[in-house]
Amino acid sequence: MSLCQYLNRIERLDALIRRKSTGPPKELARKLDISERWLYKLLGELREELDCPIEYDQYVRSYVYSVKGKMVIGFQKNLSKEEMRQTMGGSYRKNSCCIYLFSDL
Repeated sequence: MSLCQYLNRIERLDALIRRKSTGPPKELARKLDISERWLYKLLGELREELDCPIEYDQYVRSYVYSVKGKMVIGFQKNLSKEEMRQTMGGSYRKNSCCIYLFSDL
């Protein structure tokens, strides 16, 4: 599997979790076009390695985030000091490239 396919799958998983529409594990695996065993491995990696607070909610029959937030995957441009002042109202914050980040909204 290519990196692009892997990241797209994670983005789809994140969207389904935020909408609380994953369904039970078997259904989610089908939606992501992976085996149920691979789904459990992926969820374990996201929980353990990236500290994603993913839980299964029996009531809504969906995986959910126990903390409001989302995964962000992509590239962040390093802004010049002037660009940072314009975008952040004068505060200086160094931007960096990140692959995965779970942040509160």
